Amino acid sequence: MKLQLPENINEITLLQYQKYVNLLKLELDVYSFTNRKIQIFTGLKITDCEKLTQLDIEEILLQIDKALNEPVEFKQRFTIEGTEFGFIPNFSKDKFQAKEWFDLTTYKEDVETLHKLMAILFRPIKNKDYLGNYLIEDYKGTDEWAEIMKLTPLSAVNGSLLFFSSLANELINYTQKYTEAELAKEAVL
Repeated sequence: MKLQLPENINEITLLQYQKYVNLLKLELDVYSFTNRKIQIFTGLKITDCEKLTQLDIEEILLQIDKALNEPVEFKQRFTIEGTEFGFIPNFSKDKFQAKEWFDLTTYKEDVETLHKLMAILFRPIKNKDYLGNYLIEDYKGTDEWAEIMKLTPLSAVNGSLLFFSSLANELINYTQKYTEAELAKEAVL
């Protein structure tokens, strides 16, 4: 039996992660949970999982957990089935279409809809130059790309969520500093 394990977080898809999160919600015994976890990340059938030795299971679970917990960096581009996707190059509100902004705030970070969020944040690259700059396709809703986004590498998903988290923290810090400065001005007056 040949087994393909994820070597790192780049080899885990968003779909696998979504299935894993749903698995975590189920009340299963350890044996059933372990077999289903292995099935999700390796593609083995349950009947094949049941034939594994305990040592194999321990090594497989260790490798899966190692890949899942690997630190990530923000990744602007990735390729799925021959199509290169790029992260939205400009996040200013004057560049966002109303529908794009509405959908972005609607889907947020719910695991069930992460593929739709990724279809907003990453779109096919239509033009790029030798400096690494690129333009992405215009936003037409999530219907066209949401399903294929389930194949997004988990590293790109986590990296984009990390980007938003960092951006939110920077905005909070900026807002606090601005508020403190304004309060200091008022205290002087």
